[in-house]
Amino acid sequence: MDDRSLYQTILGLAAPWYVSRVEVRTEEEEVLVFVDRDERVPLVCPECGEPAPGYDRSPERRWRHLDTCQYRTVLVTRIPRVRCSEHGVRQVSIPWGEERSRFTALFEAMAIRLLEETTLLGLTRIMGLSWDEAAGIMHRAVTRGLARRRALPTRAIGGDETSFQK
Repeated sequence: MDDRSLYQTILGLAAPWYVSRVEVRTEEEEVLVFVDRDERVPLVCPECGEPAPGYDRSPERRWRHLDTCQYRTVLVTRIPRVRCSEHGVRQVSIPWGEERSRFTALFEAMAIRLLEETTLLGLTRIMGLSWDEAAGIMHRAVTRGLARRRALPTRAIGGDETSFQK
């Protein structure tokens, strides 16, 4: 198994996304994983899922991934945008992370597991994050959790004799 196949498997990437190359930078203690998109696969609007023509590609973007051994691992790609007739210009969905996050979903999942055992400050020290990065991960996790929560019907309302007229 070569390095591209290894990272393709580890990241769980499926068509149209694929690992085009892997660069190990020993001096920076960093692994760069370059991800590309198969241009033969039609683009679709992330809102409605309808085929849409390509608009442009974002500048090169990076996402922090779980470390490979002692090396910091970073995904690098340019994300295409589409022009949907209904929704306008939109960035296509990426399978490894959320739209404005600089971390992969797997990295954020590990950070959340660590937050269950330690404090925000502990997370920043263990994973080498800034306070704002760690707080952002926590905020996105809370937002996802609240979105999954079901609303329960109210069964009873209480009141007392001193505030019933208010």
